Amino acid sequence: MRTILSRQQTLMVGALCATYGLFYFGRVNLSVALPLLALELNVSRAEVGILGTAFFWTYAFGNFVWGEVGSHVRPFYVIGFGLLASALVNLAFGFQASLAAMLLLWAINGLVQAGGWSPMARILAERLDPAHIKRVSTVLPFSYVSGTVITWALIGAVATGVNWRVAFWLPGVVLLLAAAAWWKAGIDAPQRKSSGVRLSVIIGEARAAAFALMVAAFSGFVRNGSIIWLPSFILDTGVVPDNLVGAVAALTQVLALAGIFLARRGVMRSNQVFLTAVLMFGAGGLGFLLLTLTADLLSIVVVALALMMLNGGFGMVTSALPLLLASPGRASSIAGTLNMMATFAGGLAGFSMGGLVELSGWGAVFTLWGVLLLLTSLVFWRHRHEEDARALAGPA
Repeated sequence: MRTILSRQQTLMVGALCATYGLFYFGRVNLSVALPLLALELNVSRAEVGILGTAFFWTYAFGNFVWGEVGSHVRPFYVIGFGLLASALVNLAFGFQASLAAMLLLWAINGLVQAGGWSPMARILAERLDPAHIKRVSTVLPFSYVSGTVITWALIGAVATGVNWRVAFWLPGVVLLLAAAAWWKAGIDAPQRKSSGVRLSVIIGEARAAAFALMVAAFSGFVRNGSIIWLPSFILDTGVVPDNLVGAVAALTQVLALAGIFLARRGVMRSNQVFLTAVLMFGAGGLGFLLLTLTADLLSIVVVALALMMLNGGFGMVTSALPLLLASPGRASSIAGTLNMMATFAGGLAGFSMGGLVELSGWGAVFTLWGVLLLLTSLVFWRHRHEEDARALAGPA
């Protein structure tokens, strides 16, 4: 068994990371545009935050559906459809002038965007040796954090004031190009005969991974909530000019890349995903609690450090856990189920965090996020022995 990836495997992993990063052009672009949309539509932040809720809830449902579909249908087709459909939705969104129409389109976007990650998990699980799984799983989170960084920086620079529509037209064009590139690349999982959808298998997987569903929900609420509302928090500090909010938010995600690097180093040195997650989530939780004592520029620095640790831990939840916990042929399904929980919880953060800010301020938000991350760390600690037990039971 090889200890390093072949050239072909390395190219495949790189192409999957790049493709998934491009998915984020048509997803996190909404975060930068939210304050502009609230002004354009003359509604409150809590009201416009429903767009984030609609996306995350349909994305959650889509993860479950496409995760199961991806276990039976060629992932190549599922991913290609997601890229093309999201491109068309983003282009159409830029022409809208009513919250109702935007809500419908962004809900559809959540559904089709879910066709990205779960089928990719199947490709990786079935085209890599078991010895490579942990190594590669710690690389994958770089894709969506990098996608967030580039999107926020680019969209924040070009979409200001009356030009908010560019925040959706530009990603639409990028995703069309990505769909064409994906079709040409032809990356797919090995063909095999499907045994069909069985409800008993799905229920059994959920029961076996109950603790993973819990940590996905807790960490997803915080991580996805921060993706929606971080630019608004930076704007509210008043220390950053409006036209630089997107760039500063992007810089916080650059630090998030450092968190993923730390998580990767921790896993590579200890060969332990769970214990590394304990440290990352614990540090992130303490960082958010510290934010209740800071203000102005210092608060932006602290939130960036907290997000650094959060993203390092969250990357292991979304990438390492599905590949470690899945039985043969079921990586797409378990990845979809975990992402469903993370994004459903993130959907709750869409409107609830906007309302909590208006009611009690950002201190209440950070307290809630800190407590949830400390609980996530505790759950991983309680189940820390399961990682080795599952490894001894057989390959994922």
